[in-house]
Parts: sequence; structure tokens; C-alpha cells
Amino acid sequence: MVSLFGPLVLLLAYYRCTRCRTSCKPWDQVLGLSERALTPAAMQVVAQAGVLVSFGQASEQTLPRMSGLRVSESTVERTTEDAGQRVMAQQQQGNSPGAKSCWQWQRDAQGRSCAYVGLDHTGIRQQGPAGAHAEGKMAGVGIVYNPRSEHDPAKPPRHQVRFVAGFLELDELGRQLRRQADAVGIASADQQIALSDGGAGLERVLKTFFPRAVCIIDFWHAKEHLVELAQALYPQDESARKAWLDSWCHRLKHQGGKATLESLRQMDLSTASPALREIHRKQLTYFQNHCHRMDYPDYLAKGWQIGSGPVEAACKTVVGNRLKGGGMRWGEPGANAVCHLRAVYLSEPSCWQRFWSGELAP
Repeated sequence: MVSLFGPLVLLLAYYRCTRCRTSCKPWDQVLGLSERALTPAAMQVVAQAGVLVSFGQASEQTLPRMSGLRVSESTVERTTEDAGQRVMAQQQQGNSPGAKSCWQWQRDAQGRSCAYVGLDHTGIRQQGPAGAHAEGKMAGVGIVYNPRSEHDPAKPPRHQVRFVAGFLELDELGRQLRRQADAVGIASADQQIALSDGGAGLERVLKTFFPRAVCIIDFWHAKEHLVELAQALYPQDESARKAWLDSWCHRLKHQGGKATLESLRQMDLSTASPALREIHRKQLTYFQNHCHRMDYPDYLAKGWQIGSGPVEAACKTVVGNRLKGGGMRWGEPGANAVCHLRAVYLSEPSCWQRFWSGELAP
């Protein structure tokens, strides 16, 4: 077998029942040995390399240089994906990878403790059997986090964040995120805040699993809809486009979504082209559907965040940096397993430590 100290040869008792024709090696289970012929410590290091870099790079460069381990690319791949599948199995059983704790949530301008959650999706390129073409698939990403606040002199410990990620139905994504949030004591926060973009179904899931939360739509996502309208209004006049956009973004930020919606309704487009009227109609519909989550003046006055940057960054950090490299294509089971394992690895350190301490006999 392969250990962190090099290859080992163990002589272990092997038992076989002649009556029922079954066999076993009890010490395999006692020592936590896997069918990959890796010791538990070597298994963890190999899986860690597999979630950080490509399986080939982990085999050829990362592991030999950092630990002296020499295993094949396929061993790195199988070990990493096996670990991810164990994370999935644990979560399906209702377990949270990290230890239970109660974060000291940062306080807003009113002195109320605030807990933040967010949801988003990001695409992963896929391939079928034998490298056949396959449509990409959207991975869900959830985050619960405790950001630093300028209104609270007490700084939270660094890296108070937990992720969930994988090819999950929306309700299951929300359920797993709620489980992680409960594990860090979200119920103790005075205020729960849920941030997302305008993705279909995200608000429903956040309201379902975080009924106490105030749902906020990302300000910069809303701004992009004004950008699209500005480009249609002033396609050739950059200075006029910028002046219009600055004015409307100021209105959105300091007067809110309802005031912006009313201004959109009052625009006179009687002489505008059909294309411009269609773009205006789309933006009007968007603000009608989401203005109840755009009370930005009130959110800012309370010292709340109005951007979904942390969850968008999670899409890149948890999923994109590993699974969306140049030319990468994934089978669905492998991509799903790596997403789950990276979510554990990049969450606060106790999650990775607890997962491996409880998985000595996979």
C-alpha cells in the first residue's frame, strides 16, 4: 500500500468461510484501508490535491513535489471522486460536514446581529460516454457567511463561511444550505438576510427555507438591466448614455426599486423603434417582478450588504477555478462529486477536518 512515508507491505490475516464462501480481512477496516491501496492519510492528501488542481497535474507535479507520493492520474481521480461521493452520502443522510458551532454574527447600524445566505448557479461543460458531446449542466452554489461590518468593532474570526455545491435540485440546494446555516447558529441572529440575482426560483427557495430572511436582489444585477436600456436609448452617444445611466442608478440606489419602476412607466416612447420599446418592456417587467426586493435606501441605512458578490465569488472559487479550466469537459458523476468535495474543502477549516476524521474507514 501507499502511505505518506512511502510504500508499505503489510502481512494481514485473511479469513474465508468454507460454508458460506465469504471472506474478509478485518484489519483492513481497523486500519481504514481502501481498495485504492492508500492509507487514510495518503487518501486525504491525494483527494486534497485532486480538488485543487487537475488530476494529471496532481499526479505528475503536486503530489511528488509536496509529499513524495507517486500515484497515477486515475488513482487521483478515483480517490477524489470517491471522497466527494461520501460527502454526498453524508448530506443525503442529513449530516453536516462541519462541526456545530454558534458564530458571533456581525451587527448592523441598529446593533442587530445579521446572518447572510445566498444562492446562485454556474454552468459546467459536460461530455458523454467515450467523450461524446453533451449539453452543459448548471451546478447550484449556496453560501452562509458572516461578513465584517463597519458598524461592529468586534471583528469575526476569518473565514467564517460554509458552502454547498453540486448538481442539486433547487429545493435540495435550499435544504442543504439551511442545514449548514443551522449548524453555525443562524437562529441566534436577530436578522437573516438572503441575497441572490434574479434567477428563476431562487427567491422561492430562500423564502421557503429561510422564512425570517429579508430577500434582497443584487444591486449590480439590477443595474445591468438599466445598462441594457441605456445602450438601446443612446447607442451612438456614449456621454449621453453615461449621464442617463448615472442618474438612474442613483435613483435606484437612493430612492429604491419602486421609484425606478414608476419612472420607467412614465417614459415616453411613442416615437421609439419597436426594438427599443421591446427592451423597455422587458426591463419594466423585470422591475415589476423584483422591486419588492429593491428597497436599497432602507437596506443601506441599516448597514446591510446589497450585493451578492460573496455567492458570485463562490461560483468562481468553489466551481469555476477547478471545473471550468481551458478545454475541461466532465462526466456528470465526477463533476458532481468534485463540487461537493470542494465545497467542504473551501468552507471553514473544521468542515474538512471533521469530514476526514469521521471517514477513517470509507
